[in-house]
Formats: sequence, C-alpha cells, structure tokens
Amino acid sequence: MNLDGATDPLASPYLDVDTVERVVGDADPLTRNAAITRGYHALSEAVAAILGRDQANWLTFGQWASAEARRSISGEAVPAPIRGLVGEVVTQAVASGNAAIFRDVAPPFIRFVRAFAPLAGGSVDPSRARDALLALLGHPQLSASPDLTRAFTAYADSLLLLSGPDRSSPDAARRRAQRIFVANVSIGAHEQVIADPFVRSAIPGRWIVAIAATSHMGIRIPEGVLELDRDIPPPPYLGGAPFPAELMTLDDPEALALAARFGQDLDSARHSGAPDWESYEERMGFIFTLLRAHQGDPALFDLPPGTPAA
Repeated sequence: MNLDGATDPLASPYLDVDTVERVVGDADPLTRNAAITRGYHALSEAVAAILGRDQANWLTFGQWASAEARRSISGEAVPAPIRGLVGEVVTQAVASGNAAIFRDVAPPFIRFVRAFAPLAGGSVDPSRARDALLALLGHPQLSASPDLTRAFTAYADSLLLLSGPDRSSPDAARRRAQRIFVANVSIGAHEQVIADPFVRSAIPGRWIVAIAATSHMGIRIPEGVLELDRDIPPPPYLGGAPFPAELMTLDDPEALALAARFGQDLDSARHSGAPDWESYEERMGFIFTLLRAHQGDPALFDLPPGTPAA
C-alpha cells in the first residue's frame, strides 16, 4: 500500500478515514507500524500547513512515539531479563495499542484539517472559524470527550492568533504557543486513556515489577533518548533552558489547570519522571513536560530515521 506519493500535505492519502482503517487493518504488526508512523508524519505536515511549523502539534510527537513502539514490537526494547518470559505479550500489547491509538486519534485530526484548511492563509474570518469549530465539536467523538473538545478548541484559537492583526507581536506568539500546548497535552490526556489497557498488558505485573520494567525504558527523539523514570532534562536545542521562551511562564488558565491536574511544576521539570509507567498520572506528568520542553524543536517534524518506506 503506497501512501507516500503526495507532495502537497493537504492532499495526502492519509486525510481519509478509510485509509486509516486500511492501515490499522494490516495483519503484519511491523508493516502496520511503519504505515502508522508515516501516517502520523503526513497528518502532522497537514496540520502544520494550517497552524505553522514553529510549534510542534501532537501528531509531530506521535510519529516519534510510534517509531519507539516499533522497537517494542520487534522485541528490541524489551529488557533482556524478561524478554523470554513476556516478550510476546509486550509485542502484542504494544502493536495493538499503536493501532488503537492511531485509529482513534487520526479521524478527528482529519476532520479538523478538512474543516480549517479552506480558512487558513491570510486573515481568518472569526465567524467562519467559529462555525467550523462548532461543526467539528458536534461530532459524537469530540462531544463525548472534554479533552478532545478542549484540544481542538485550542488549535482553532491558535489559528486565529496566527492570522490576527497583532500576529507578529511577542504576546500573540506566546499566547498561540500556549494554546497549541494546551491542545497537545489534551490530546495526550485523551490518547493515554486509550493506551491505558495496552500499557497495563505490556508491563509485566504491578508496582515493583512495573517500576523495574520502566527503569529500562525510554523514548527516542531527535536529540537523543529520554529515560522514562527520569525528569525531562533541558533540551540541547534550547541551550540549557528547560522550556522554550513562549512556554517558560504559563499563564493560560487551561495550561495551568493541566499542570495542576498532572502534578507538574510551573517553573521547572521537577516531578516529570515516571518511575511507574503503568500509572496514567505518572505517564501524563512525563508527557506534559516532554511536550512543553520540546514543542519548539524543529527537528521533531522530520520523519523518524529508520522508518521503512512503503
């Protein structure tokens, strides 16, 4: 299935729910994972064509998480001491979770792109954007999820800030970055609910065993491997700062509420490590700070190296 021929990100074959269903229906887990990673990349590019490339969207991060999942599906990331005991269980759980999350999260992004692409570029009419958002939020999947509703409302807000009369001001850039951050964390909060049963299946046992397993786990991003049980370190692309300038001080009320919800420090990356990856709250604390620290990294938009071609 060759889905990579489109050069216009807004003409990608992945902007079709039927394509998503064909991808997640592939019986081979590694072939399916590669197509999912490319799908995240294609949809990230489509969203970036609307919202800009200076701030990573959730799909931009999603392609790196999917690429990391490939290492577990292949058995490479399963800790050697337990590989013989639970390797097959981990492979199946991660492969199934990878497909389930893409199947759930890709369609609302497809609907967002189709609704907002005609409005993007130049000055966006706020009334048309409001109508597009109301239609999008009326879909049963979004109306049933406060996290998804918050996310796509925040993405729509960021588009209005990108096209508004004061769009070149530092304050507009700061507010837009925070709205995208709110959207990214909210999508993360939603998809980790989808991921939860698969994570519990993939990690052998509870508490002590789960902590032991997490100590061997990490996620690869362009700047290296982030260990899941450690606080997020200052990203090299920021030259020692913990967060991009636009996200250094959070004052968006929804960003503050999400920080409180997931127990994250407003001034540092303290408490962002997730020693027990089986815990939803710990996972989301790590993800909150990961997204905050790396949202401005342009290298995240690259397709993860080693992703097989179609």
